[in-house]
Amino acid sequence: IADADTGFGGPANVARTVQKYIQAGIAACHIEDQVQTKRCGHLMGKQVVSREEFLQRIRAAVIARDSIPGGSDFVIIGRTDSAQVLGMEEAVTRLKLAADAGADVCFIEGVKTSKLLTETVAALAPKPVLVNVISGGLTPSFTCQEAEALGAKIISECRRAALRTRVTD
Repeated sequence: IADADTGFGGPANVARTVQKYIQAGIAACHIEDQVQTKRCGHLMGKQVVSREEFLQRIRAAVIARDSIPGGSDFVIIGRTDSAQVLGMEEAVTRLKLAADAGADVCFIEGVKTSKLLTETVAALAPKPVLVNVISGGLTPSFTCQEAEALGAKIISECRRAALRTRVTD
């Protein structure tokens, strides 16, 4: 799974990024709704683009993936950093719209409690949800097992100098 940040520009850049990632053999990428010159998802002071601009990024990624001759099983992950800026309700709405636009997985950044993670997973079902756990970050330091028990299907964790990603069934 590769971080595609904001897609590195407008829809054409997002499409090019996805095509190049696929050519490089990457299995999935996440594309987010922050403005360019973004901040780490666990820092305060982020700014996000409009819903429509975010959805343009997701649509461009999906179209690029789907236009690969012979097809592609590349996974598009819609990521929102809007929870801290606009609230959890808006974050869930953005992810529902991203799923409707073709995102295969929903990535909620900065979930502050286990209750919020459980509610988010339920609201986005049946789409799988990715949660990112960073030591000292906004999201509690869930273990992979704890995040899985709360319903997350992909858990990315960065503890000290190690980065691990776990995908559950």
